[in-house]
Amino acid sequence: MTREEVVEKLLKEDKEFKHYYEKHQELDKLVDRLEKHRPMTHELELQIEKLKKEKLYYKDLMEKKIQEHLKLSK
Repeated sequence: MTREEVVEKLLKEDKEFKHYYEKHQELDKLVDRLEKHRPMTHELELQIEKLKKEKLYYKDLMEKKIQEHLKLSK
């Protein structure tokens, strides 16, 4: 099973994974939107950094589930 197939399967069958995925996507769009804001303030930079860390947290949670599933499918 390929990585992409695992992601598709988890999105369909694992509510927790789907939540992580959707939250990650939401944060990604928000970061993109905020990074385009001009002028960039220090507070905005801090907010963006915080959002990026949160986004990475969800990515790590997704990756853990993907790796577990890949190990099981071998």
